[in-house]
Amino acid sequence: MKKIFSIICCSSILLADSFNYYFFSIKENYKEYYLGSTIDRDYNSFGDLNGIGIKYTKNYYYSNIYIISEASYGKSIYNGAYQDGEKLITHQSNVQIYNLLIGINTNPYLLELGYRFWNRGESNNPGDYDEQYYWPYIGVGIQNLLVFNNSFFVKYTLKYNYAFSPKLKVLLGNNPTIDLGTTTGAQAQISFSKKFNYKYKIGIFYRYVYWHINRSNEINLIYNGKTYKIFEPESETRNQYIGIYLQKSF
Repeated sequence: MKKIFSIICCSSILLADSFNYYFFSIKENYKEYYLGSTIDRDYNSFGDLNGIGIKYTKNYYYSNIYIISEASYGKSIYNGAYQDGEKLITHQSNVQIYNLLIGINTNPYLLELGYRFWNRGESNNPGDYDEQYYWPYIGVGIQNLLVFNNSFFVKYTLKYNYAFSPKLKVLLGNNPTIDLGTTTGAQAQISFSKKFNYKYKIGIFYRYVYWHINRSNEINLIYNGKTYKIFEPESETRNQYIGIYLQKSF
């Protein structure tokens, strides 16, 4: 993951007509469902899961090509149960979310290819384990920019995402990898920015990210010499982002 992040950053610098640094915090809200009921949740508050992002944009005639790299790290709360049904509420550390993508914008349309990785985190409770969700995806959407007095800007973006070959790696026993069910998502973002001169702009943004994962098939988990049938239930992710950015144009 670190190598991918470095390669994208280095190659982007060579293309950039603008260079955008941003810092953000994520309010996480993840739920799993079985037979119509919520069986567990991961959630936190703003300030618990924080990250950085870099966006490079290359203008090309009436379009622009952009590359985005995001990485976040922090903690969450797990609200669920042990395998025997006993309720469990605990704090999880080492929560990580990475999002890498390349896109093209021909106003107002967007087309993107991305990769998402989520390390769900792990508590100190005996028997707890970590899970890693990851998938490449394609995104399509629209974007619009409103300009006021040639110095104040409002931009909004709406996108639909479709994941290809989504996976879940269970870090327990024989560390099986589950093929997830159909995974789709949506994203909405609005930003407000102020331009100080022809080079620099500062702004804030709010983003809402949604993912829906359908139930997987069953696979074998081998733990302490015993074999168990496991599956990943249906789930929804509803994450909110708030952030601030500095953009430099070249």
